[in-house]
Amino acid sequence: MKRGLKRTDKKKQPAEQAPAKPRATRTSRYDARPQEIPEAADDTGQDEMDEAATGWQQTTVKMAGITKLITFGVWALILAGPAIGVFAVAVAGSSKAAPPTTASQTQGQPSATGPAGFAELYLTAYLAAGEGTEDDLTPFYSEPVALANEPGSRHATSTTTVAAEQVSKGYWAVTVAARISAKNKAGKTIDQGLHYFRVGVQVSGSPEAGGTAKPATPATPTGTAGSAKPTATAGSPKPSGSAGTDNPSALYAATSLPAEVNAPTSAAHGDLAYGSDLGVNENDPVADTVSRFFAAYLTGQGELNRYVAPGLEVAAIVPAPYKSTLVTGLQDDQDKTDSNAEDTTVPADGTKRHVLVSVSATTDGQDYLLTYALTLSTRDGRWEVAAVDTAPVLAPGQTGPVADGTSPTTSPSPDASADSAED
Repeated sequence: MKRGLKRTDKKKQPAEQAPAKPRATRTSRYDARPQEIPEAADDTGQDEMDEAATGWQQTTVKMAGITKLITFGVWALILAGPAIGVFAVAVAGSSKAAPPTTASQTQGQPSATGPAGFAELYLTAYLAAGEGTEDDLTPFYSEPVALANEPGSRHATSTTTVAAEQVSKGYWAVTVAARISAKNKAGKTIDQGLHYFRVGVQVSGSPEAGGTAKPATPATPTGTAGSAKPTATAGSPKPSGSAGTDNPSALYAATSLPAEVNAPTSAAHGDLAYGSDLGVNENDPVADTVSRFFAAYLTGQGELNRYVAPGLEVAAIVPAPYKSTLVTGLQDDQDKTDSNAEDTTVPADGTKRHVLVSVSATTDGQDYLLTYALTLSTRDGRWEVAAVDTAPVLAPGQTGPVADGTSPTTSPSPDASADSAED
């Protein structure tokens, strides 16, 4: 019994004795176990012991400090609010100031795409119209028209805008070239060649085309006699009442019937950087490289990469458009005369040369003449194609075409063409 009592006293002893003060180590700050920590006392010393054992700063004094810090931060944001608002307004104002500048630049360089397309459609309808089909012109030109020719007596097989001049804001003069087929007196349709017509086109609702910001308001209310004239729109037609919308569609209207005019003045190109054509020498390594290159490029015969310098990415045309090729002319930018034209030596590696090549390409029994501008370079004792130039090289100082002094080309008379065809 005594031994039992003693054992009972020993079991109670750990609960009655004060726990040993734990040592604060580096590991204990990350691997604390709350179930092994004794109940905390109410004194400050026990709080410090808990902090050392757990690593968490949770005392009343420190929590109060954190609360003050948060409060200070909130008040700082509140006091800084007006300054932040002023900065935001300044940034927003500067960002909103950019679009007007862009818009002014766009208005300073309006696009003629819309007026030109409208003029081409109008001319196509005009050429095909005739007596009894005048209403076909109403979407383009709203004035009453009385035509005397037979409908379909002529038509445009193709149309292309060759000039577009902005007469004033929202008003364009567009010149359109049309290839016309017409019936002669015998009723046979013949090709009358190219004719040129000028059309006045007014634009509204499209600043990009030089038009006003909003379409013009009609002089009289819609829905009454003599109301606003119908106008064509980009896309589906819209009534004149759309003038009050914020983003109106573009409106186009011709101001008269088309006027036939002369063809544009012909011009001659400026001087090129190539000399005169001295012919093609079969023993010339340049001619040999060029001939083999075009045979592979245009007909698929031979390996193209053998004649191409490293770094140039070019592939043969697929499917091959021609059966055979023949180089008929060769001009270069070297100072050559008849005395050194027979020189067939290849210069040092890295030498460059610009050539203008005339090629006769054959398919289906027909020969077609083509011209290519190439840049050649030397490597390992041979010439290679270093670049297929996008256009022939101009001589220094050449900036544009020059008038050749000839009189403007005149359009043939429809009656004369018809009579000659009939004869």
